[in-house]
Amino acid sequence: MKKAETILCGDGERLSRQVFRIAWPAALEALLIGMVDLVDMAMVSSLKLTAVSAVGVTSQPKRILLMFTLALNVAATALVSRRIGAGEKKEANHCMHQFLWVSILMALVLYALGFLFAAPLMKLSGANSETLKDAVDYFRILVIGQIPQAVSLTINACLRAEGKTRVTLLTNTAANVVNLIFNYFLIQGNCGFPRLAVKGAAIATSMGSFAAFLISLYSIRRGNGGILHLDWKQEPRRLDIPLLKGAWNVAFSAFHEQFFQRLGIFAFARIAASLGTVEFAIYQFIMNLANLQGYTYDGFASAATALTGQSLGMKEPERAQQAGKYAVWMGYGTALAIGLGFALFRHPVLSIFAEGDDYVIQHGGALLLFVVVSCLPCAGSTVYAGILRGAGDTKAVARVTLWVVAILRPIAAWLFCYPMKLYQYGIWASFTLAHTLRWICLYLHWRQGTWKQIKL
Repeated sequence: MKKAETILCGDGERLSRQVFRIAWPAALEALLIGMVDLVDMAMVSSLKLTAVSAVGVTSQPKRILLMFTLALNVAATALVSRRIGAGEKKEANHCMHQFLWVSILMALVLYALGFLFAAPLMKLSGANSETLKDAVDYFRILVIGQIPQAVSLTINACLRAEGKTRVTLLTNTAANVVNLIFNYFLIQGNCGFPRLAVKGAAIATSMGSFAAFLISLYSIRRGNGGILHLDWKQEPRRLDIPLLKGAWNVAFSAFHEQFFQRLGIFAFARIAASLGTVEFAIYQFIMNLANLQGYTYDGFASAATALTGQSLGMKEPERAQQAGKYAVWMGYGTALAIGLGFALFRHPVLSIFAEGDDYVIQHGGALLLFVVVSCLPCAGSTVYAGILRGAGDTKAVARVTLWVVAILRPIAAWLFCYPMKLYQYGIWASFTLAHTLRWICLYLHWRQGTWKQIKL
């Protein structure tokens, strides 16, 4: 069996350097993905708090629709990285083409449904009479751009399996730049553009998604000297049912994980929304910051996923375990830096969203300390989950997500919020508790080592 033709298997290169080389672009990429929501929230906050709440209401429905693509992408990364690790270039490319077909078909169906049923989804997500119209307008424009974004995410998942995280970083940098520029033009109507308010933010985000898609597509059409190369002429234009059946177990469990996570977060957000428009706006500010630090750890999880899959494809499970350890400790170091930054600069950060509103800044600053405490557990749980996904052990991650995120966290949030009358403090206490328990559970499963025996 020949060695993988990939940068991950450089001659004599230390494993820790390999992890870092993959992780830092992936971390920046994940950070930029998270910045899309944060930038929209910050720039929409120049309108009014009801506009912030309207944009915030769309967050969970958007992620619910996206979870199908994310589950597919877990299987894509796991299978493509295994074949790259085994030196099977042709099979790796075949896998990528098949996952792209599925991603395109799935996105067209899901986002058409999202467009048609936007109003019921927004009501279910907590939109009230003040926010419903803006939320529906924003969401319907957004889902149009989600179709190319879904395909771009699948391409990027395959590129991460090869270790090409710098390419995926470029796509998301472009998306953010386009989003930022057209937010400035369209939200307030600057430089002669029409003032479209919330609709303008949605159009800008969709334009950013199209830009990311075009760059992702261009990168695999050229190949860039790597393993993965898009060539529809050489690939049969039909679904490879045996291959997709083999990917089903990984994708299905990953879908369960995504579903349980979305279900839990949806219920969690509903409890926060019940506190009122202003309190929910504060919740959105804090949650976007919490998600932002979580997205950063996704970069280290991506490195762990790629190296785990490739190492197991090379029949080197101990290399997979060591790569995971390096990724976890890098995640911890980043978490300490982020936590310190949030603790020291929580009030200036919140003033970006609520300039001049002392209540939001002071109250939100106290709540942000719960996020500071959760930084280490969040980093650990994110990277351990990435290792297990790379091995194809998505069932374990799904089980932990079910019990901790979908069941325990909403129950704890409701108990802390209402019977114990802690309100917003109860919401964030349950957030910290859930991250800590998920961290412990995933670490214990990783330590058992059964994930090293999974065949894909």
